[in-house]
Amino acid sequence: MTKRRRSRQKRLADMAGQTNPAMDVWRNFARHPVSMAALVILILMIIAAVVSGFLFDYDTEVTALNPAELLQPPSAEHWFGTDKFGRDVFIRVMYGARYSLFFGIVTTAVSMVLGILIGATCAYFGGLYDIIVMRIMDSLVCIPSILLMLTLVAVLGKGMRGIIIALVVTSVPGFARIIRSIVLNVVHQEYVEAARASGTGNGTIILRHILPNCFGPILVDVLMSVSSCIMAAASLSFLGMGIQAPAPEWGSMLNEAMEHMRAYPYLGIFPGLAIVITTLCFNLLGDGLTDALDPKNR
Repeated sequence: MTKRRRSRQKRLADMAGQTNPAMDVWRNFARHPVSMAALVILILMIIAAVVSGFLFDYDTEVTALNPAELLQPPSAEHWFGTDKFGRDVFIRVMYGARYSLFFGIVTTAVSMVLGILIGATCAYFGGLYDIIVMRIMDSLVCIPSILLMLTLVAVLGKGMRGIIIALVVTSVPGFARIIRSIVLNVVHQEYVEAARASGTGNGTIILRHILPNCFGPILVDVLMSVSSCIMAAASLSFLGMGIQAPAPEWGSMLNEAMEHMRAYPYLGIFPGLAIVITTLCFNLLGDGLTDALDPKNR
């Protein structure tokens, strides 16, 4: 009886000692106050982007002209001031988060799927297929990204469709190269060879055995890519090749502010800060996850 009780106590102690990997990652991430602050700011920005569509009417509050309140400085009534058309800059910056976050998240998601498809298959199959596809990716990487994006937008036309396609085309090669290098470290592991020997299909091996073990590095790269896509979309709008006025996209707002930057610097400061803070928060979030996913820290 005593022996059985001891065995039961040992099993309970073993169960209590077992930890959830996800909780371990969260605990390690929570030790980084800067990354936690970045996560909170990003959550607030996402909430603001979602809520702004319900709080403010696009035609009457976001883009409508108000000649009675032209170029008002920041005040209790207009927190970020008003622009040359009398529009509230705070409302436009808040509403503009919808465009920037949409471009960053959607284009990164599409680029990630295509990059995983290309990079994982190249690393898994290798041979002539790997050589041809990766040389195409290398050729696209050699072209300056801003030049390639401007060319694609000029051909496809200004607007959301042209920006999304341009961002995806310039982002996929980088994703494919990184994911290929990550998968190459996993593809020759024993469990992959065992799955092949058991007759498991190639698609199943890639999706169920290889990619889940590459999740950490891929997630960090995705977060870094979101900030790059936000910056790229804002750059296109600033150059007049992206979202056009009067839409409140941050890059477009910077373009409009250029005319009055010396006399009314707040017109460029607030949308510029929105771009900097958003991209910085995604980068800090990626840095925190890099440390949290490191097995040595767990």
